[in-house]
Amino acid sequence: MTTQNSTGSGSGGGSGSGSGSGILVVGSVNVDLVLSVPRHPEPGETLLGTGSRRSPGGKGANQACAASLLGGDVRFAGRTGTGADADLALELLRRAGADLSATTEVPDVETGLAVVTVDEPGENSIVILAGANGTWSPEHVDALREEVAASGIVVSQGEVPAPAIDQLARLCAEAGTRFLLNLAPVIDVRERTLTTADPLVVNESEGRLVLEAMTGTAAPVDDAMTVHALRSAGIPSVVMTRGAHGAIASHETATTEITSPTVTAVDSTGAGDAFVGALAVKLAQGHGLDEACRHAARVGAFAVTRPGAQPSYPDDQDDLPTQARG
Repeated sequence: MTTQNSTGSGSGGGSGSGSGSGILVVGSVNVDLVLSVPRHPEPGETLLGTGSRRSPGGKGANQACAASLLGGDVRFAGRTGTGADADLALELLRRAGADLSATTEVPDVETGLAVVTVDEPGENSIVILAGANGTWSPEHVDALREEVAASGIVVSQGEVPAPAIDQLARLCAEAGTRFLLNLAPVIDVRERTLTTADPLVVNESEGRLVLEAMTGTAAPVDDAMTVHALRSAGIPSVVMTRGAHGAIASHETATTEITSPTVTAVDSTGAGDAFVGALAVKLAQGHGLDEACRHAARVGAFAVTRPGAQPSYPDDQDDLPTQARG
């Protein structure tokens, strides 16, 4: 991360002062090519797969789809190529009712592609080709200035270029709109972008990478200590997702361990995005961070019980798995 001397723009337990309650998701949209394998191959090994499918994906589109299905008022700003892949990439977002008027087709560029291998226990590995997602620029973000100001919360991720994310954080700070940043993957954003995030959502390894980039020192092994150190580095609120172990939510008044329901995992692809989408919905509705994380953990657990990313997400009529209160 590029170091900047700056302070955060909001309270980890509160909400931004944007003029609306809608959710603006700015981020990636892909086609997922999912390969089922008995296990993940070793380096240099050829392995016979057991099946394949193509479905919509991309962390931005996934999060927007999850939020829309759960009843959120969602506008998605993405960039695709043209043709059949773009139609497939946006198909489930359209069905979920997301507003796609801010999504743009980019000529002569392919729609983003993610190649996902899923083993029999449901664990995945992913290789991403950015395609049109890599064409985001600060100027494209500037065109969303009115949408940012009119939203209750803005959501973005690490699958678009860092300068675009930096500009989005700047617009949120200027408008007083809450900014949820899921820095996955970890990219070289400015420090003031991190200190605008409210919350910053990361998994265990991402949290350590962010902390090491901010402080220049090795991160602790303990998850709770890493979260505490991120907060001490100036991030208003932090949510660390931990898969089956739930999450840790930390803001100005408390740090809480959130439990995850026990379920039988089929495919973990996109479960973290389901968590973020659900989190955004609850925060946009005015719920506190801990309560929002409890709901998001249930949604993420639901998602791993079905194959795929967006096809696995619940709507607001589905029964979510229950959890011990954390």
